Amino acid sequence: MAVWIQAQQLQGEALHQMQALYGQHFPIEVRHYLSQWIESQAWDSIDLDNPQENIKATQLLEGLVQELQKKAEHQVGEDGFLLKIKLGHYATQLQGSSPAGSLADAMSQKHLQINQTFEELRLVTQDTENELKKLQQTQEYFIIQYQESLRIQQQIRRAEHLCQQLPIPGPVEEMLAEVNATITDIISALVTSTFIIEKQPPQVLKTQTKFAATVRLLVGGKLNVHMNPPQVKATIISEQQAKSLLKNENTRNDYSGEILNNCCVMEYHQATGTLSAHFRNMSLKRIKRSDRRGAESVTEEKFTILFESQFSVGGNELVFQVKTLSLPVVVIVHGSQDNNATATVLWDNAFAEPGRVPFAVPDKVLWPQLCEALNMKFKAEVQSNRGLTKENLVFLAQKLFNNSSSHLEDYSGLSVSWSQFNRENLPGRNYTFWQWFDGVMEVLKKHLKPHWNDGAILGFVNKQQAHDLLINKPDGTFLLRFSDSEIGGITIAWKFDSQERMFWNLMPFTTRDFSIRSLADRLGDLNYLIYVFPDRPKDEVYSKYYTPVPCESATAKAVDGYVKPQIKQVVPEFVNASADAGGGSATYMDQAPSPAVCPQAHYNMYPQNPDSVLDTDGDFDLEDTMDVARRVEELLGRPMDSQWIPHAQS
Repeated sequence: MAVWIQAQQLQGEALHQMQALYGQHFPIEVRHYLSQWIESQAWDSIDLDNPQENIKATQLLEGLVQELQKKAEHQVGEDGFLLKIKLGHYATQLQGSSPAGSLADAMSQKHLQINQTFEELRLVTQDTENELKKLQQTQEYFIIQYQESLRIQQQIRRAEHLCQQLPIPGPVEEMLAEVNATITDIISALVTSTFIIEKQPPQVLKTQTKFAATVRLLVGGKLNVHMNPPQVKATIISEQQAKSLLKNENTRNDYSGEILNNCCVMEYHQATGTLSAHFRNMSLKRIKRSDRRGAESVTEEKFTILFESQFSVGGNELVFQVKTLSLPVVVIVHGSQDNNATATVLWDNAFAEPGRVPFAVPDKVLWPQLCEALNMKFKAEVQSNRGLTKENLVFLAQKLFNNSSSHLEDYSGLSVSWSQFNRENLPGRNYTFWQWFDGVMEVLKKHLKPHWNDGAILGFVNKQQAHDLLINKPDGTFLLRFSDSEIGGITIAWKFDSQERMFWNLMPFTTRDFSIRSLADRLGDLNYLIYVFPDRPKDEVYSKYYTPVPCESATAKAVDGYVKPQIKQVVPEFVNASADAGGGSATYMDQAPSPAVCPQAHYNMYPQNPDSVLDTDGDFDLEDTMDVARRVEELLGRPMDSQWIPHAQS
């Protein structure tokens, strides 16, 4: 117990490191309440590399579970009720953490997971290599075609020269001239088609904001163009101007805006043999909009960046004018337009047909098509492998179609129009379907991504569904769901049976709230929230994200004469149930707060030991307390991460 008493004196980075040792696999509460028993065991006597030691390790684990069960049984009265439940849950959890085959099986399972992850990465790498090979083959094919076309052109010229030396009766000269014109057109089309955009400009383009793009000439190295590198010019044109350009109508000097730093000389990279132009500091100074149709907003208007260049080969014998268009872009002048502009881009990217007329897209698509697009966008935006489940998609369909059916198949034949997606408000709301969905992605991306990846956020359920899920759960069970009333809001729904009501819903938190105090810290403040739905102890899920609370001695120190205040989440109706309550009967959290999140000064359950080993001013080796945690963790067959896990800051 001596080591643990000293561990409670830790501050700063040392405290962070100690907290990082504990998690769902071995809760810090177990280390706290069984500190004397844990430190009295001979953990170092077990050889982890010897399978014969499994029996001894299993006996130690069984002893740990028994001690924890005894500790739980000794909690009596109202104050110890919640602690009894919590410790009992930890005992059950630890009991099932190491099956009878134990250490070797656990290591085998870990190796299996590593091999599986490695295989997944290998397959992804292989797919990328295959795609790269296809691109290289396409480029080589272009080069071969170009060289073959040049060879044919040279043969035609030789034939024309022979005809001049030896006149042949008949229309030979006319035939050769026609073939020469045809092969010249083929060469021109071939070279023009190899002028591509390697890095697209952003598809939501804000005025007065820098952006970049890269264009490349695939056959540039073979044409020896780099001996006299050409200049590329970028301009912005409207959808109608793009249509006219593809029809070979004269649109020269007919632009829809002014781009600064829009000229760039192509550079040849000797190592890769590529010829490209890198626009690094372009900026859209102004935009000229066309007349809009009907209910169309400015964020539905599409433009494109036109890149064009001119160069000659063969001693100016052939002059090429090359052009290429970027993907459609939507121009905005204020950040508030970003979400609607993103909707336009998403619809275009997802549902545009190959070879279309710029920039035609269907006005309606089937719901399964939209589901696929939303899921891809969600995973890319939130940067998570946890995408939208079948249940999530049912919820979204219910919201979009104002339908109560809980079967995804019932929506498979329904169509979604652009107006439903992001022009018309949802029934009874002042926002569109996309605006609500975009708000969800925004708050997850900025503040809640770790919790979403941990499966701690249910999210896509309405208020009634939340109550139905919680009705048979014990008091203190809660879930997190996305708000119906506020864009980008997330609310806590929990069960607590009282005379007033059974279900409670907290006012939604938004990005602004989480910028002040994180979700984990807010949940940590509410001690009456005990289980994350369906039955996971809250501290197991969120304790690693708590912001460490400094000791009272550190808190009391004034900086420039000021004492730093602390912010805490409080619900007035439950103020007597909180650890910071000023009156009323104390809960177990008042008497024994989690050492992971509370100041050391609250721990008065152990008498002060005058031994110099326990002297808080004496030397203390952090490794002493960490060794205990490592040995326990190793014996449970759950290898520790080799790096410290940083704590999220609010």
